[in-house]
Amino acid sequence: MDRLKIALVQQKAVPNDKSANLQLAIQYVLEASHMGADLVLFPEMWSNGYAPPFEDAFDNPLRTGFDKERALWLEDAVGIDSEYVKDLKNIAKELHIGICATYLSKTTSKPQNTAIIIDRNGEVILEYAKVHTCDFSLEKLLQNGDEFKVCEFDGVQIGIMICYDREFPESARVLMLKGAEIILVPNACDINPARKNQLSSRAFENMTGVAMANYPADNWGQSCAFSPIVFDKDGSYLDNTIIEATDVSEQILIAEFNLDQIRAYRKTETWGNAYRKPQAYTDLLSKEVNEPFVRTK
Repeated sequence: MDRLKIALVQQKAVPNDKSANLQLAIQYVLEASHMGADLVLFPEMWSNGYAPPFEDAFDNPLRTGFDKERALWLEDAVGIDSEYVKDLKNIAKELHIGICATYLSKTTSKPQNTAIIIDRNGEVILEYAKVHTCDFSLEKLLQNGDEFKVCEFDGVQIGIMICYDREFPESARVLMLKGAEIILVPNACDINPARKNQLSSRAFENMTGVAMANYPADNWGQSCAFSPIVFDKDGSYLDNTIIEATDVSEQILIAEFNLDQIRAYRKTETWGNAYRKPQAYTDLLSKEVNEPFVRTK
């Protein structure tokens, strides 16, 4: 494949209504198919719209008096063999399109914040649980993942990092080392220049394309995609922004990645894994946490 068209779904979900959000997902996959997309990317935890179980759950997830609300929220998790996933697999196969679906997932222990990639034949080819869970917030209730994963879709190596994963350079770096050419970022948070610059930087430093889908709202949205190509053949700077939405617009955008250009760039330029010195990086594996980074909650 010389080009990959990714549909960025910047749409509102229905708070904590799994059935309604499944129907919306099917509707948006159909719309993206009509737009010529190869793969559809949803915002983070689409199954419940990343809506909290009670009003201040993001700031105080263990607040007393809300045990029932917490339990119901967690029990609404989606199993990989559920009808929810089966319906998405069926529409992917019917429309011969890829889907990066996101949901609160059911496991044998705590639920997880999960994204899967479904191929054009309706098969799940990647299942990823968010590694960098927001343990200072609602995701304290969840179990983090422990591995970054890459799969092949239409001959393109694709990885996933979810929202807060974006804020750790190791996430994209490991995906690059595992062969990722494109990184998908399901997102659910406010967006500002610092966070967009993170995405652009991850693309630049790893020579990978990056595509992010977010929910629309004031100072949210801004779903976007970045090319890794930041210099032309003469060494002059290129703006690597492929596409970007406004914050409040409800829309589906098509981010088109030119794989021929990206692959040629990756073969000749100096970033990615070309000149790394991993022997100097051993401190990255230390689990010790010292001040000022010690947190008590």
